Amino acid sequence: MAFDHASGVANTAASKSILVSCPPLSSGGIAGDIRSRGNIPVLFGEACLFELTPEDVRENWTETRKLRREVASAMAAELGQRLCLSMADQDDEPETHAGEAAACLFLALRHRDVPLRHALAGCRITWNQGRHSEDVECMQ
Repeated sequence: MAFDHASGVANTAASKSILVSCPPLSSGGIAGDIRSRGNIPVLFGEACLFELTPEDVRENWTETRKLRREVASAMAAELGQRLCLSMADQDDEPETHAGEAAACLFLALRHRDVPLRHALAGCRITWNQGRHSEDVECMQ
């Protein structure tokens, strides 16, 4: 078990969940096919893969950049919590949350001030239940 000194909360593997990721080109498979079409693959949880077109990215990022980081943080926290709960609910179809997963991706990038180009080349958004916040890890 690790201890997060910034928040004063113990972190266990069980307290973190992968919410959303953008598989890198090197991942191949369907994600590679999506990238070959010029789109961005987005994976919600482990089972729901969808794609964002360049226009989707442009529209969402333009609107998200207008938000103050504090606002993006609060919105990402709310969506992160809701998405974690929906992943735990086996009766819920993950596809119904694709829009929220995409919003969570952009809000997390804004909150953490991660450059869009780096993140969309490959990133992972995890939800830390102990801190009630998201973390962004770029894979490139």
